[in-house]
Amino acid sequence: MGGVAQLRLMVVLGLRSLWTHKVKTLTVGSLLFFGTFLVVVGTALLDSIESSMARSITASLAGHIQLYDADAKDPLALFGSGFMGSDDIGEIPDFAPVKAAVSAVPNVAAVVPMGIGMATISTPVELDQVFLSLREAVRDKDQARIDALAKRTRAIATDLVTEYANRAKISTDTERIAKAQADLARVLSDAFWKELEDSPELSIQFLDSHIAPLASDGRLVYLRYLGTDLDAFTRDFDRFQIVEGEEVPSGHRGMLLSKTFYEKQLKHAVARSLDRIRDKRVQGTTIAGDALLRTIARELPKQYQRITYQLDPADAGTLEGQLRELLPQVEGGLPELVQAFLAVDDANFDARYAAFYELIAPHIKLYEARPGDVITLRAFTKGGYLKSVNVRVFGVFRFSGLETSDMAGAQNLVDMMTFRELYGQMTPDKRAELADIKAKVGIEDIDRASAEDALFGGGALVEEHQDDEAGFDEFRGVDLAGQVERLREEAAAPFDQTAVDNGLALNAAVLLKDPERLDESLAAIREALDAAHLRVQATDWQSASGMVGQFITVVRLVLYIAIFIIFLVALVIINNSMIIATMERVAEIGTMRAIGARRRFVLVMFLFETGVLALLSGGLGGAAGIALITALGHSGISAGGVDIMVFLFSGPFLYPSAGIDQLLLGVTAIIVASLASTLYPALIATRIQPVVAMQQKE
Repeated sequence: MGGVAQLRLMVVLGLRSLWTHKVKTLTVGSLLFFGTFLVVVGTALLDSIESSMARSITASLAGHIQLYDADAKDPLALFGSGFMGSDDIGEIPDFAPVKAAVSAVPNVAAVVPMGIGMATISTPVELDQVFLSLREAVRDKDQARIDALAKRTRAIATDLVTEYANRAKISTDTERIAKAQADLARVLSDAFWKELEDSPELSIQFLDSHIAPLASDGRLVYLRYLGTDLDAFTRDFDRFQIVEGEEVPSGHRGMLLSKTFYEKQLKHAVARSLDRIRDKRVQGTTIAGDALLRTIARELPKQYQRITYQLDPADAGTLEGQLRELLPQVEGGLPELVQAFLAVDDANFDARYAAFYELIAPHIKLYEARPGDVITLRAFTKGGYLKSVNVRVFGVFRFSGLETSDMAGAQNLVDMMTFRELYGQMTPDKRAELADIKAKVGIEDIDRASAEDALFGGGALVEEHQDDEAGFDEFRGVDLAGQVERLREEAAAPFDQTAVDNGLALNAAVLLKDPERLDESLAAIREALDAAHLRVQATDWQSASGMVGQFITVVRLVLYIAIFIIFLVALVIINNSMIIATMERVAEIGTMRAIGARRRFVLVMFLFETGVLALLSGGLGGAAGIALITALGHSGISAGGVDIMVFLFSGPFLYPSAGIDQLLLGVTAIIVASLASTLYPALIATRIQPVVAMQQKE
């Protein structure tokens, strides 16, 4: 029999066998269908999430490749390593040669210097703001404003009297409570305000030193900042958007606040609480059904003073009339109206939320800092001392598509010069300045052996100052006023690109023209850095992202393990099914062997049957998987408002896609698995002798 005839016979026998053994065909086919479906859907979702996560990470902070110190003690983890404390990623002492070497790589579009730090800012309490306004009014001799602020101060003092009367009932520190009550009584007296006219400075000092401490302290807000070349960052990270204010002018110091930090840290406390309830309700959560929301709603009326303390008398009168029209059943004045207004539940929340921003928000300071304001950043330098820098806020920004992601909005942006100052970089000019101060003050470097004598027994230094009738002054000969003025001039002075490039950076982002060539470009960058003898290492965005970047690897590993287990079970089931089917076909196989069929023919026929079944079932399973992914690609998979999911999905919805790669992978994997599971039963079939068929017929 010729080869073509054998092939035709094999096809006929194989298809007939599949049709004859329907139960086996349906059982095995279903497993193959489900296995292919799982592979196609799983890999398509993972590839889509990885692609979305890459867009989130590369467009918001990391770029495609990150550069940092080759001698770093810890690996770079831009979004956190998962361990407490601050990672030590070393320093790039001079960014300019690194930029020059990497920029020469053909596929590199931009190299942006970076450095991450943590600072704090203090927000004043409402009482401090009132007293500051009163001081300004007294200075300007604005009597109308003084009278309005006096009325406002008396209202605050009245509230504090009630608060301290309640404290007196439970506190054992009766002396302190009595002193506070006496101070408040003085402020409420007409005599105090008469004293303000005669001795304004002494009266305001009394308010600052005696009354202001009676109110709650201001908040200490932690601010995470990214020092960078702001011109390059805003230009090369294409998802960057200014939503309020403006970009920092080129060559000037300044700061851009992230929208997330702006809304969740600098916004008025009452507004933040209302926003938090609103966000949860949008996700389907109710106040009545959520313990946290019930707590927030219960505490809201107690914060009425955060609103009333900020109101000028004219605004207070206007708001009282508006709230009385809205809440006619409430008795009392403005405090009672505000408290009643802030008593929210599921029935009235939407109306109260809208009314807050329409009626109350225009009359209060809604944000602690807005574009145009100057804030003071306080941070510990690399050397361990506290550094304060005043910096102007120019604008508020966000990353398009990641508006609701806290992770994408975790960093605020400052210019590179401000970052270096907060970091405590010792430039040659500053070293020279420090040496000059040491020389004028008389500080000498001493070794360890002579330290004790210099401090406690040297004699000469001590006697010299003992004989000095004027006493010791460590700043003698130092022009402190001139130093302060010079620092102000330096902060206001513009700088050029050379100043940005020639200086310290902790890391740098590399953006590529063609991200698909990442591995090739990474290798080229490493070669360029080695050729320039720079102790700088390069890593891809996924490794540089820390635990967030490794998330997709973990998910992919879990999926592959699940697929492996499913395939293992399928192999066992298919193997058993094929063995049973082989036993049922002993007579048929024996007859075929008796009329001249060779073992190889029987082996190939069995594998052909399974291959055809795998191809048909796998094709249908793959098509079903593609259809499901296509449908999800149109409707989208919601992130559910969960921050990490929004970041991974690169937005509130994931729109997955699938292509020929996933289909081929699924079908190929299922064909290989099915053939492997059929090999043993097929070998058993080849060992069946013709005599067996004759014995069964007898």
